[in-house]
Amino acid sequence: MKTLVMRWCASVAAASLLMGGAVVAPATAAPQPTTVAVQAPAATTTSSKLTIGTIASPVVAVGGSAKVKPSIKLSGRTELSSAKFTVKKGGKTVASKAKSASLKAGTYAVTTTATYRTYSVKDGKKTYSATKKSTKSQTLKVRTAVAIKKIASKTAPYGKKATIKPNVTVSKGAKLVSKTVTVKKGSKTLVTNKTSAALKAGKYSVTTTVKYKVPAGKSSWSKTYTTSAKQSLTIKAGAKPSRVAGTGSFNCPKGYPVKGNANSGIYHVPSGAYYSRTKPEECFTTAAAAKKAGYRASKR
Repeated sequence: MKTLVMRWCASVAAASLLMGGAVVAPATAAPQPTTVAVQAPAATTTSSKLTIGTIASPVVAVGGSAKVKPSIKLSGRTELSSAKFTVKKGGKTVASKAKSASLKAGTYAVTTTATYRTYSVKDGKKTYSATKKSTKSQTLKVRTAVAIKKIASKTAPYGKKATIKPNVTVSKGAKLVSKTVTVKKGSKTLVTNKTSAALKAGKYSVTTTVKYKVPAGKSSWSKTYTTSAKQSLTIKAGAKPSRVAGTGSFNCPKGYPVKGNANSGIYHVPSGAYYSRTKPEECFTTAAAAKKAGYRASKR
């Protein structure tokens, strides 16, 4: 009985809403979350190839040699079959189809040839391509670590000395330890293993000595090497100047008898009346030199 009464009440309520113009919205399902498909990034692949690089220019000790070999880089699924080069110096073949070569300082023409195969993998098994070949030519310089050059002749200023120093070139990659000179004049040793020497005009025998190291790896050095070279050297005497500064006294230096009075612009010769009373600012070798400098002769 109670259930029947509740149903009747619900029917009456619905009818009242319809008569009043109300609209009852149908029940809707709860919104569902939107699903967005995310594509995984494609796996990167490395191309399978062989690259012949440029052989780096090595540095060698004086009179020494460097062992060089082809520069090969593999990428991807690549297997090297062989890598050899032919080396020429001028028109002469130094190495032919060799895996390596010991080269002294000089410039060489190098042709590298490499053979290789690429492959794919399926079910754990490799499938190879036909053999491929790559070739590259280059100029290779093998550099001497240091070079001793002749010290050029110099002119010493009049009554003074000229300074000389070792003339040495160091190749990039080499390490200079020291460079010195030993100087002899006749049988007499004037300087021994010094970084420089001051020499008067004359003829000398000069020995330049250099100590250095060459690379022995990426971050190491060889033992210290020593090389030297001997030469003859002439130091020329500079011309005697025609004028010099006064000494601050009434006397001129030896060889410069003409006195110049800068204040008056007059020069005085030894026989002049005012010669002994003049304290010169400048002294000259001759009256002509004084005139050339702009001085006029004293009237007495």
